[in-house]
Amino acid sequence: MKIYLFLNFLIDFLTKNCIMLVMEEKHLKVKDGCLAFLLGFAFSQTAVLIFTLIAMSIGSIANKNISSIQNFLNNSFGYFLTVLVLDATLLAVFFFFNKKKNNYIISKPKPYKILMYLAIGILAFFYLYPIVASLDKLFLTWGAKLTEIPYTLTTKNYIISIFSLALLPAVCEELLFRGLILKSLKNYGKVFSIVVSALMFALFHASFQQLIYPILMGLLLGVIMYNENNIIYCMVVHFINNFLSITISYFNINLGFNHFSFYIYAVLLLVAFLTVVLYFILKNSKQQKQKLQGEDKKFLSISFSIMLVVWIVVNVINILG
Repeated sequence: MKIYLFLNFLIDFLTKNCIMLVMEEKHLKVKDGCLAFLLGFAFSQTAVLIFTLIAMSIGSIANKNISSIQNFLNNSFGYFLTVLVLDATLLAVFFFFNKKKNNYIISKPKPYKILMYLAIGILAFFYLYPIVASLDKLFLTWGAKLTEIPYTLTTKNYIISIFSLALLPAVCEELLFRGLILKSLKNYGKVFSIVVSALMFALFHASFQQLIYPILMGLLLGVIMYNENNIIYCMVVHFINNFLSITISYFNINLGFNHFSFYIYAVLLLVAFLTVVLYFILKNSKQQKQKLQGEDKKFLSISFSIMLVVWIVVNVINILG
């Protein structure tokens, strides 16, 4: 009861004191979503590159060697600044495509729903963790390099990581993918918009290791956004997912198994998860009369082709490197 009252007070405070983000759905087109998808990736990576060059230039002026500059960029604070630059760029892309809009995508969330989606986020994480762990084991067997946090998770670094790897991505990525890209695809139906936005979300991560999991989470988050039309709930699920991942790493908790049956267990969980999510995707999904138009087909084909090429190049470089 105390938690519920505190959440209600916090929501009232934020609602009265924060500016609501807005979006007018009828003015969003597939073209907007595709351009936001491509520009979000291109600008964010360019911004990170520029930030790295600036850091190296400042380090050079201060007579620092390259290794010390790289150590700074790979420590918790340097990594936080890098992620801040990346996510700030995504936020800028979101606002660029949403200027002069007047329909809310954020409304006052209900405390009981926040608690409900916190529970769903926790359940989804532990539900999907065996699937991710089994894939990681396969990647290691194949000799692939796994994406990891580039610094040791001390208590200080753990707190910083909650902001850089949990809070910032939960806000900025959700605004771009569920708040803008999914909305731009809604004219073609619930199934189409949720599945395509989930695929875009996965390609955006540009990682062979991080392909299946973002698709699964993208499907879940798409269902939430489509049914609630309030991105706060998506942010809650996204945040708790990343938070639990960081926390498990911090406490060095091993939830994996080494027995072959673990892979069978992971496959069964994957089938069950997809069954449940697809049920909610198809539930109340009306037959759409509008077919995918020629111009929209062109933008979707171009955007997916470009990102697929980028995805392949990045992963080939990582494997060879």
